[in-house]
Amino acid sequence: MDMEFLSTIDRKQDELIKLADTIWEYAEVAFKEYKSAAALTSYLKENDFEIEENVGGLPTAFIASYGSGHPEIGFIAEFDAISDLSQIAQITEQKKDPERTHGHACGHHIYAANAVAAALAVQSYLKKSGKSGTVKVLGCPAEEGGSGKVFMARSGAFKSLDAAMGGHPESMWAVRTRPSLAYCNILYRFDGIAAHAGAKPHMGRSALDAVELMNVAVNFLREHIPYDNRVHYAITDAGGNAPNVVQPHAEVLYMIRAKDNADLDSLRKRVHKCAEGAAIATETTFTSEFLSASSNLITIPALQKNLYQAMAAIPLPQPDEKDIEFAKKMVKTLINRDEKQPLYATELLPIPDVIAPHFGSTDTGDVSWNCPTVQMHVGCWIPGTGSHSWQTVAQGKNGFARKSMLYAGKAFALAAVQLFENPEILEQAKKEHFAKTGGIYEPAMPADVMPPL
Repeated sequence: MDMEFLSTIDRKQDELIKLADTIWEYAEVAFKEYKSAAALTSYLKENDFEIEENVGGLPTAFIASYGSGHPEIGFIAEFDAISDLSQIAQITEQKKDPERTHGHACGHHIYAANAVAAALAVQSYLKKSGKSGTVKVLGCPAEEGGSGKVFMARSGAFKSLDAAMGGHPESMWAVRTRPSLAYCNILYRFDGIAAHAGAKPHMGRSALDAVELMNVAVNFLREHIPYDNRVHYAITDAGGNAPNVVQPHAEVLYMIRAKDNADLDSLRKRVHKCAEGAAIATETTFTSEFLSASSNLITIPALQKNLYQAMAAIPLPQPDEKDIEFAKKMVKTLINRDEKQPLYATELLPIPDVIAPHFGSTDTGDVSWNCPTVQMHVGCWIPGTGSHSWQTVAQGKNGFARKSMLYAGKAFALAAVQLFENPEILEQAKKEHFAKTGGIYEPAMPADVMPPL
């Protein structure tokens, strides 16, 4: 195959690096990524992409399209930062950046830029080959706790795609093979009656007692749920700091996970009964607010194999002397690092024969229910670096991260072009997708839950 189209990324590498760095500098959190979205859409528009904004009712969500007809390949772009994780770039000590409050501790600036890079290369292929087809960049806000892709999916943003691809920063090079769990976040608010805890405790009805009793009930429930289900909670309002007052109000936030949406709905109802029982036992009342949710991630072996072949066909980035010098200093700050680990990931991990379970969740799950989806682990971080840490923010603009972003763009572009050139791969992917979904998508997020704009 003629891979001249990949040279587009080489020619535009300075622009792509600048785009990634700009998003890193904006460091905007969920649903507030106005500058970041504008930078992405402006650049794509300059490169002849048509822009659809306000997708799914989200002001910072967009779809950038080039071409017409099918196959229709989409590259996912995330670009939200993590709140209160400010850090100066390219230094090896923790030090807040005085110019910004938040930080790209999950590397979404790399995620966004590699999607744009891939789209530009596929655009070049379409122009030169004259083939019909469409390439899209799907700007997805609020991945961090906001479930932005779910609102987009509910509006049909991913339904027309023949395949979707996304590349998340990590400390290894691999195709993501493990499915993830469906989840929902629900806030429970309990209300009781205030009273003097010493003089008239019998007059009070403790909302905090209700929260604690609910938590105890859920803890007992854990013995009787499937092994791959999870329930987590955090008391977000304990009713105040005065122990001599019967607390009239208290809140607890629950995250519930299950292997698929059907199991999630069943487990959610059981947790809800724990709240009902706690309210009855304490003679309090409660309300619940459904905050966010996402479906379980569906994996497609045909696309995984295709992406792996593309990654293997392109040389992985190699660290230079400056990268190595930086890494030798940074590793001294990493608590959980294995001394046997290399300074950088420079090998592509094979697709495992046995897929280990994964108990996390991602809103990409809702993309995967709408179309065959595949993801890449982009090895731009020093192995041992913890996600959502100051170290990830500090590494976000270094040379190896930039080279990794460009590599990921090329690998995605090659994987997409292989789908254009070999339609039988897409046909197999669609068969696998239908076998797992039955062609039906029912969001875990209720239709009346709106984004917290």
